[in-house]
Order: sequence, then C-alpha cells, then structure tokens
Amino acid sequence: MSAFGIEEEYLLVDRATLLPAAPTSEQLRALTAIPPTGGQITTEWLACQVEYASAVLRTAEEGFDALIGFREALAAAADRLGLSAAALGTAPQLAEVPAAISDGERYREMTALAPAIAAEQLINGMHVHVGVPDQETGVRALNGIRRWLPVLTALSANSPVWRGVDSGFASWRSIHYRRWVVNGTPPHFVDAADYDSHIAALLRTDVIGEEAMVGWLARLSPRHGTVEIRACDVQLSADDALTLALLIRSLVEVEIEDPVAEAIPTALLDVAHWQAARFGTAGTLMDAGVQRSVPAAAAVWAAVERAQPTLAAHGDDERVRAGVRRLLHAGTGAHRQRDALARGGVSGLLAFAGEQMTSRESCA
Repeated sequence: MSAFGIEEEYLLVDRATLLPAAPTSEQLRALTAIPPTGGQITTEWLACQVEYASAVLRTAEEGFDALIGFREALAAAADRLGLSAAALGTAPQLAEVPAAISDGERYREMTALAPAIAAEQLINGMHVHVGVPDQETGVRALNGIRRWLPVLTALSANSPVWRGVDSGFASWRSIHYRRWVVNGTPPHFVDAADYDSHIAALLRTDVIGEEAMVGWLARLSPRHGTVEIRACDVQLSADDALTLALLIRSLVEVEIEDPVAEAIPTALLDVAHWQAARFGTAGTLMDAGVQRSVPAAAAVWAAVERAQPTLAAHGDDERVRAGVRRLLHAGTGAHRQRDALARGGVSGLLAFAGEQMTSRESCA
C-alpha cells in the first residue's frame, strides 16, 4: 500500500467586503498556529491564502480525519478573527488593488518575474502526493498518469467564478495557471535520466531558478520522494477531496504495476486538459484509449475501472465509486458554485462554500 499525502489551499475572505482578506501579521500568526492534526500549516503565495499539508497517510479514514479536522479548526479560527475560510478554486470577487504577497524570497522572485500574473494568483489547488520507492518507478508513474490528468481536472473542477461572474470555465484556475513559465502536461520520459535531463535543461534558462518552479500537472516532488499530482482544484468538501486523492493513489499504483506502452502526444493531452477545464463533466472528455472525445461520464468511469484492482486491494473501491457517482450526479464544485451564485450572488456563494468547508454529511 503506497503512502499518500494531500495539500489543500484555502481562501480567506473578509466577511464585511466579501473580498479576499488582508489579514494582519498577528492574524496570520494565529491562523498558522492552529494545533494541527498532523501535518503542516503555512501561508501560501498571497496573504489571503492558507495551505495545509497533511502528514503521511495510508488509509481513507486517516485522510478524512486529517482533512476535516484541519478544516474545522481553520474555520473556527478564521471566524474568531472576523474572517471566513473557503475551499474555492478561485476567489469569486477581487479587489481593485493586488492582494498582498506573503513573506518569502521565492514568492518575491516569482512576483518580480511575472507581475501581472502574480497579481491575479488568487487560485487554490489540491495536490496529491503518492510515495514511490525510487526515481525510476516515479517516472513510470508519471508516464502512466499523464493520460488521466484531463479526467482529474474535469472531476475536480471547482473554480467557475471570477470577478463576480461565471467565467464560462468549470476550472478557471486551470486556465489561469497555464500562463506560468512551465505548466501543462509533462513530456513522456524514457527513464529517470531523461527526466533529470529535462529538469537540468530548464534550470539552465534565465527564468527557472529552482526545480519547484517546474509546474507540470504531475511531477516528481524534489523534496518528498513522491509523484505529485497537481491537476485538481481544491474541493468544496473534505469527502470530495478524499474521493479524488484515493482515486489518484490507485491510478498511480496501477500505472506502475501495469504500464501502458503507448505514449499519447503531449499536445493532444494539453488540448484535452483545456477541454476539461472548459466543460468539466458537463460535456465531453478525451478517452485515453481511443484518443477521441466521449461523454464525460464514460471517460470518468474508464479511469475508475483502470484503478479498480488497486482500489479493491485498499478497500477503497465502494467509497470511491460512491464519491464519483455523487460528483457526476449532484455535480462537481463548479456546478454547485454556479447554482449558489444564481441563488444568492457572491454572498450566497461564499455562505454555501463556508457550509461545505466543514460538511461531514457525505462521508462514507
């Protein structure tokens, strides 16, 4: 059983203005001093964001307890400070002036490199780490998971609202993030040496200062000895986040154990990723096996069936299937955000997101 970990980024909102918050240093210290249920709490790129990185996890129960425990603690701490915390892939409303950048040399360097992009970095993702024994195995996992990245983007879409209106994209965060220097689908690598060669070439440019700046939708983590899947928006609820994390872990494992030799062209996968960000699960998605568009639900269930052997081995099969059925039938976060926006505007959307942040109702 592979160990896994989950990173989630959350938005802090000023309850009076409904805009991204501008917390004071004292407020940030209070938020990042929340007693963790294991894991680490930090500020993110902007001062209005908080990131939670779980401890190493092995079971679904550990994952749910870690996520809901932190979400409840963050929501309570934010409330005491007059703020709200929400798991939204984009800030639904933006201030006229850029949000404050968090302390940190890397954040300052990135802001100086791309000021106009950094000024709008009001996006929140979920990254899933899956442990691998060595780099060669990690490259095999990367080569296999590439084909499933568009499906994961569609199923996790939770960022349709931007500047107070529907962007037309289920995952506007995905489109925004494509503007950075290195993003999108990673190449298909021959082996670990080929991976290292790609990274070394990027580091020789004037604009990639460190390996962490390589923002592929899946990469080898330079710090953790994991494959890091970065295709997902942060999820409204802890249970949705866990559904995706468990599916990703099993997809990584099955691609290691039973690799497919055929390498799908990177350009085709990037088109499929754009398609997934635009339509989510409401339209069509690329079927990786036949390399053509099929109904989104068919592409999603193909991913679940691919992962089924390892899902079953972990005892996660029914839990993930139930979570996927819910996302397809009740709607992804994008669908539910749009409904909330139509009912109550931005204030109604933020109230709904606050409820979902700590919801335990849908957990298995």
